[in-house]
Amino acid sequence: MAIADGGTEQPLPEVNQLGGLSRLNEILIQYDIDTVFLAFSTSDRAEFFGALNACYEHGVTAMAHHQHVDCVITASTTENKNFVKIDLNPWDWQDHVCKRIFDIFFATVSLLFFTPFILIIGIAIAIDSSGSIFYSQKRTTILGETFPVYKFQTMLPDSESATPEEDEEIDRITRIGRVLRKTHLDEIPQLWTILTGEMSVVGPQAVWIDKEPLLEVETDIWRKRWFVKPGLTGLAQIYDVKSTDPVTKLRYDLEYIQRHRFGLI
Repeated sequence: MAIADGGTEQPLPEVNQLGGLSRLNEILIQYDIDTVFLAFSTSDRAEFFGALNACYEHGVTAMAHHQHVDCVITASTTENKNFVKIDLNPWDWQDHVCKRIFDIFFATVSLLFFTPFILIIGIAIAIDSSGSIFYSQKRTTILGETFPVYKFQTMLPDSESATPEEDEEIDRITRIGRVLRKTHLDEIPQLWTILTGEMSVVGPQAVWIDKEPLLEVETDIWRKRWFVKPGLTGLAQIYDVKSTDPVTKLRYDLEYIQRHRFGLI
């Protein structure tokens, strides 16, 4: 057995220390490790999900202390009651295949249909306000990784705030932007992100990375949403739950993850 927990002190003198968490990816490959025990001395969520992501990418079984069980979607008990086995992929491969086929079909057909609208919307934005027609924003995906989301520009340049707000209370939205946000046409560029595989049509809505810490203050199990790919829409959006109500939003997102079937795609 070896550990990859950095620092100046050796918590287990009888166990070989291979390096800090920054070397975890390298250690998993070099030593062909098949199981990792995430036995952190303190409950640091950023390190926990970073280590989970490394295990996920390399197909390594992850075991965690029971104190982290509130962070995960599914976990099974082990002979050692202090540890649980984390299911890093809560859906079967058939679910992923069906979902990906649907995503490609939906995004391709929708992009072809909306091509004329993209040109019209671009011209309208250019006439209505200065700045770029599109804007990008880093958002969170599986196990804390990030990716860029592209949307039509609906606000004045450099005027975004991480604090959740209702559109009616935001005076920074442009005239054409209010129309686009009300009709959700500002989301059209995300169809390309779905086609490239970074998003899905249905799933927990991807959140701006600057908002994540604020939402975690409201509900400390927010990161359970990180176990599946984010989506353009989901149960929370169907029931019109706003980002100003993260507790209810999380409840619907987790319901989708746990009840997933082809009917919910």
